[in-house]
Amino acid sequence: MGVPVDALTKSELLDIIFNESKEQKQIITINPEMILAAQHDKDFMNILNKSAINTADGTGLLWAANTQNDPKIISFLKLFKLLFKKPTTPLPELIKGADLMLDIAQQAAENGTKIFLLGAQPGVAEKTKIELEKQFPKVQIVGTYSGSPSPYEEEKMKDIINDTNPEILFVAYGAPAQEKWIARNLHKIPTIKAAIGVGGTFDYISGTIKRAPLLLQNLGLEWLYRLIKEPKRWKRIWNAVVVFPHRVVSRQ
Repeated sequence: MGVPVDALTKSELLDIIFNESKEQKQIITINPEMILAAQHDKDFMNILNKSAINTADGTGLLWAANTQNDPKIISFLKLFKLLFKKPTTPLPELIKGADLMLDIAQQAAENGTKIFLLGAQPGVAEKTKIELEKQFPKVQIVGTYSGSPSPYEEEKMKDIINDTNPEILFVAYGAPAQEKWIARNLHKIPTIKAAIGVGGTFDYISGTIKRAPLLLQNLGLEWLYRLIKEPKRWKRIWNAVVVFPHRVVSRQ
């Protein structure tokens, strides 16, 4: 649907972040809702096409990549098959934002890489910092700030982040606001090697919102748990679970 997705494992992505070139990278963990949003948001589509790395964050993306040119009935059968069997091609695995952030924090603690947490509701980033420091005692979270994704506050936020000289920036404003913020500001923060939009991940790590049990995560049913816990999200979940598969099959 016009959005490139990189065929990477999480270990390969971590190697790119920590061991490859020092060029700044915007990394986007793409889910079906983001692809749908980009269909009617040209700026967002442009960002998704220009980012350094796009990973698959959503079972629907693995299914879509594995059902190209398949008959419709086979495509939908494959969607259910993915709940029980990991795909081998062309996308090797899911890279969920919440899991990726923890893995990056762990490796950053080992490497001495500095991290800044930007976004979420007031106080949540600080709680996330405290929790990460509990899990990874050597991690260097050099700053947190809630702020806003609106352009009017960008200069202040840029100065706050630059004062701490971080190398990894996590931004939690939700898509597409966080991706647009990174695209506008990454070049203004020269010490950053990788900037990643992580949506509600601060809420999960801080314990503000409880994440789905691991069994449901592994079955690709995290959306169902979120629907039960947060019924106001029904439209987003409808788009991911119903609208996106229908759009993909309709294009075949």
